[in-house]
Amino acid sequence: MNSSNIYYPLSGLINAFTSIILGLFVLSKNRSNIKHITYALFCLSIAVWSSFYFAWLVTDVEGVALFCSRGFMAGAIFIPCFYLHHIVTLLNLNVVKRRLIRLIYGFSFIALLANLTPDFVTGLTPRLSFKFWPIPGIIFNIFLPTWGFIAVYGAYLILKSYNNSIGVEKNRLRYVLIGTIIGWSGGATNYFLWYGISVPPFLNILVSVYIGIVAYAIVRHQLMDIEVIIKRTLVFAGLLASTFAIIVLPTLIIQEYLVGRAGFVVRLAGLTISGIFIIFAMQRIKDFLANVTDKFLFQKKYDYKELLKTFTSEVLTVLDLNKLVKTTVDKLSQIIKLDSCGILLFDENKGDYRLVASQGIKEKNIIMTPENTLVSFLSKTKTSLSTKLLEKGTKTPERIKEDMERLKFDLAIPLITIQGEMPGILTLGKKKSDEDYTQDDMDILLPLARTLAIAISNAQMFVELGETQAEAAQKDKMAVIGTLSAGINHEICNPLGIARGHCEAFLLNMKDGLYKDKTSEELIEKAQVIMGKVIHETDRATGITKRLSSFSKPSKDVVSEDVNIKHEIAEVLALVSYQMRLNKIDIVQDIGEDVPSIRADKKQIQQIFFNLIRNSAQAITERGKLTIRAKRVDGKVFVEIEDTGHGIPEDKIEQIFNPFYTTKEPGKGTGLGLFIVRQVVERNGGKISVKSKVGEGTTFLLEFPAAVKAKA
Repeated sequence: MNSSNIYYPLSGLINAFTSIILGLFVLSKNRSNIKHITYALFCLSIAVWSSFYFAWLVTDVEGVALFCSRGFMAGAIFIPCFYLHHIVTLLNLNVVKRRLIRLIYGFSFIALLANLTPDFVTGLTPRLSFKFWPIPGIIFNIFLPTWGFIAVYGAYLILKSYNNSIGVEKNRLRYVLIGTIIGWSGGATNYFLWYGISVPPFLNILVSVYIGIVAYAIVRHQLMDIEVIIKRTLVFAGLLASTFAIIVLPTLIIQEYLVGRAGFVVRLAGLTISGIFIIFAMQRIKDFLANVTDKFLFQKKYDYKELLKTFTSEVLTVLDLNKLVKTTVDKLSQIIKLDSCGILLFDENKGDYRLVASQGIKEKNIIMTPENTLVSFLSKTKTSLSTKLLEKGTKTPERIKEDMERLKFDLAIPLITIQGEMPGILTLGKKKSDEDYTQDDMDILLPLARTLAIAISNAQMFVELGETQAEAAQKDKMAVIGTLSAGINHEICNPLGIARGHCEAFLLNMKDGLYKDKTSEELIEKAQVIMGKVIHETDRATGITKRLSSFSKPSKDVVSEDVNIKHEIAEVLALVSYQMRLNKIDIVQDIGEDVPSIRADKKQIQQIFFNLIRNSAQAITERGKLTIRAKRVDGKVFVEIEDTGHGIPEDKIEQIFNPFYTTKEPGKGTGLGLFIVRQVVERNGGKISVKSKVGEGTTFLLEFPAAVKAKA
């Protein structure tokens, strides 16, 4: 073998290596799928042909060369057979075609047996620079046209299916058709020399190109439902083959120039030593390249279960808008392993979409109006936009291309609420795994986007709620006052009725002459007593109306002042005590005189006590007791509101301060009461906690800093 012919055995080695690695990996992904099995067998037949092809070209022994030639022909015999079988299964053709496959299998096994006789390969002869080239026998002359027919027929089946297909399927088959033409054209150059035509097998390496193109179609367009592992294999195989070639080429050159004339034994010894060196070196190189491939070129495919679990437990429960969008971007980037990710939200005040959270996007102040081409497309279609859909030949507006470049996204998903509004846009960049976004991805991401849209709307609502909390709390308070009408009526009408009774009794007594014997001084004295009682009762009624007016009047501004805890609790109890007595609830107060004031907004403190006392009273369904305690401990004021109601289950107690959570019957509560209470308590520098036991009752604990008295 001349040095100029090193290319030919090397091409055989590369073909063998590429085909066997890809075939095994395809098979490992689905061992029961006939498409995978036939592809793996096809690759195996190429590997057998290429391996013996390599050995045949490097030997100087005629007997070994003849044996190797029969070996590579054994592989070549089954290449068209497995190829056509793979095409038939890939295209899901009918039974008639599969009967043809059985016929070709029978013919191949006959040819395999004939390959052992001189009627297939009669001997060897020099051709061009090749020392041993096979001489075709009678049976080979039958096999070769059959092989050509199968190759052409397989290409015809692909072309026919390609012409009848549309969309993604057409794109898939395009790669298979191109690969078939390239692969068979390259392999065909091996057979000119069999008949003395001086054309060397210079396109032999195109067989590997064919294997690569089909593998690319498998990866890029899910030709056989195999994912990025094949692409990883291609990269790894390419790196390893390149490294192997770098090592093997010097070895072959040394063999040719230094020991080429020393005879077969010396050449064999040299090849053995080189082989041992290559085996030990390649193991280390293989491990290194595997690590590089996995660590730097590819990332592990994400676990969709982890994504769903994370979104359910860590993202969608967040109420703070800024934290929600930031957590969403961080988790998506981390779990799916994205190069970039971003969220644009609609700003109602400014009427545009703004980038509020991002990762991997250099430009941070991106603003888009509703008239923006990308925004308009997503808003009107309410469908995602993928770069995969924007294939070559599709006219894409330049403005969308510019936005795609600025936001660095491969996929843009509109965030659509139940009402059909679009509060935001989610952009996802390229995956580090180098995968495209598949239908499986969309089946996960689209529902998550819809849920995220609702979560964002809720978070925005709570931002507004935080800004208008006083108004919301005031409406809630006024609604509660309506439910206390019976108690209020009693507290006002009872003293007025007593005053009226005293006046009417005096007038009737005068009319009936009961005071005839009374002197003017005695009548004046009697009238003064009655007037004193009337004044006392009207003062009682006036006090109630003042309390009610003060309690119901909304506070225009938050006023920080010294608030007397005992006094404010008494004011609230004056409104609710009658209703509680009707419900057979005893009220116990344990508030020391030394309890200091706190620095807070008086009306908001009233609101806190009113809500907590009302909730505690509502928790008592039968005769019970409500205890209110207040004490001072180390510069702080602690207030406890304890009831003997039904209690709260341990698994629910952490949720009672969440918005919209309520244990009341549908229509009996909004679930905003305790949420607002906590917000107001914290706004006034306090803390609130709860402890409860089912069947025994619940205690709310409030803690406020005591007011610091100014120095005289």
